[in-house]
Amino acid sequence: MRLHNPDDAVAALVREHWASLLRSLIVFSGRVDLAEDALSNACERALGAWKKQMPAHPVAWIRRTAQRVLIDELRREQALARRRHLVVAEESIEAAEKAPSMIDDRVEMLWLACHPALGSESRPILALRFVLGLSTERIARMFLVSTSTMAARITRAKKRATLAGFALTSSRDYPERSDDVARALSVAYTAAYFANDKATGDLVSLVQQTAWNYPQPALSALDVLVSLTHARRAARIDTSGRLLTLAEQDRSLWRSDETTAALRRYTALAPSAGYAEELRAYATIEAAHSLAPDIERTNWGLIEAAHDRLAQLGDSPLDRLEEAAGRAAAGRSVAIAEVDRLRSELPNHHRVLVLGAHILRQEGDDPGADDLLGRAIDMCEYEHERHALRHLLSNASRVEIL
Repeated sequence: MRLHNPDDAVAALVREHWASLLRSLIVFSGRVDLAEDALSNACERALGAWKKQMPAHPVAWIRRTAQRVLIDELRREQALARRRHLVVAEESIEAAEKAPSMIDDRVEMLWLACHPALGSESRPILALRFVLGLSTERIARMFLVSTSTMAARITRAKKRATLAGFALTSSRDYPERSDDVARALSVAYTAAYFANDKATGDLVSLVQQTAWNYPQPALSALDVLVSLTHARRAARIDTSGRLLTLAEQDRSLWRSDETTAALRRYTALAPSAGYAEELRAYATIEAAHSLAPDIERTNWGLIEAAHDRLAQLGDSPLDRLEEAAGRAAAGRSVAIAEVDRLRSELPNHHRVLVLGAHILRQEGDDPGADDLLGRAIDMCEYEHERHALRHLLSNASRVEIL
């Protein structure tokens, strides 16, 4: 790492080494909460200190600085005496940095973030924080809450981790957590995807890496699902910042190499049960879109079969909304009764209103369609999607389903 701009150097270090640094600090201190705070503190100090002189070994500098912060905090808690044997010399720190690790630190930290003592709402947040080192502000934007609200959630989760006495053990000792890991990664990826955050690429790599290390059904299916979705990233938003529908996207921009590799992995997915089968059904939908040369030649029968499988696994309003949107996009009829049911089940979901506007436009009720689109715009949280809805509102001849 020989970047001379401190901001760029710290950003690169966080991206490449955050998980391994955090893991080593947790081992050093035995405290999840203090280790994460100390690492964040060290990175903040680096922004100022490295403007004067870049260190020869940036990773070691961050580790040493974070350890000193940890020691100061442990002294304040009168706990240092019990941990003096953990303090190591700078030479051994340098050696440890260069020594190859037999354990993938990102995967190990992911397993820690999905500890059963944590609630399901905390796991994806800690995965983004512990594994990728994303800032509180960035995570807050993904989950559409204020920075202060997200900071409080992260603090509560870290306190719960501390009270539960988290220990860094091998993820291979807890294969039963694989479904929880898949769920956390799925939520984190979905949040980053809809927020159009660059972390989507890092999350796809993390999912692929995790599925490679642990070829469990849920993780393997999630790998295919996010890989097929991510392969369309270059065509998803136009130069004006408007979200494009599948019908509008230039499919020549889809990454054919990534799509082909993901489809090859899709063929290896075996029918399963529970969450793994749910992810396989979603992967089937994405595979049908990825194989189609255009929207008109999409295999809607395969997509409907996947939605039927989802319905067998459990009734979900979100699944039914996606199915109805797919039927509408294919030019097939959608019952107004289904839209009314979805509006009662998902009263704050703007895409239900878009679906309703589509039906009203087909029936010739342009004022009613415009009203629903206007309300959907007010309800939508993402600017690129609001841009797309404003485009639909200005085009009174049709409503594309996003």
